[in-house]
Amino acid sequence: MTVWLEIGAGVVALLQSVLLVLLWMQARHLRAALHALGHNAVHGCTDVPTSMLVTALGRLEHRLGMLELPASKVPRPSYDLARQLAREGADVGQLVDRCDLSPDEASLIVQMHSGVQPTRV
Repeated sequence: MTVWLEIGAGVVALLQSVLLVLLWMQARHLRAALHALGHNAVHGCTDVPTSMLVTALGRLEHRLGMLELPASKVPRPSYDLARQLAREGADVGQLVDRCDLSPDEASLIVQMHSGVQPTRV
């Protein structure tokens, strides 16, 4: 009877060893799958090419720079030149083109600084 107990204990030990090896192999497989899943999740979010990101960053920096310009550096319409041109007989279209004015601004300057009724663009 003791022989049978020893054989039974040996079989149980052998089954436990096989089960442990199988569990260890499954754990390795799951770790590899988890690593691949994490790697794909991180790199799946960055499908945008680097050159596009650099270009977009450059545009944002340019816009930010324009917003940070002091008021004296912002291009303004040339009202002095517009008044001079209106006195010399320039029409609304010429003031719009040469002085960076809106049509309404150019029309007002022509009305104020020339004796001619302006024609709309």
